[in-house]
Amino acid sequence: MGPCGFSQGKVGGRGGRLALLNPADQVFAEVRQWVEGRRYGRIEAKKAAVEAVPRRLEAEEKVSSLVGWRHIRQASNALLS
Repeated sequence: MGPCGFSQGKVGGRGGRLALLNPADQVFAEVRQWVEGRRYGRIEAKKAAVEAVPRRLEAEEKVSSLVGWRHIRQASNALLS
């Protein structure tokens, strides 16, 4: 079990990161991937880098795949069809 009792499983993808079933954790994992391990001269630069990740995800239309559970997206799509 992972944090907060959610199970985790290895998946392919970027660096074999853990697939967290909690949607918020998916977004935070994506932010960490792009921001951690880099040096920032000022806190404002790191803040700007953190804030840019969700905007980039939205522009690439990846947010729904990170925050939506597949069965919920499928049910929603079925209702809208």
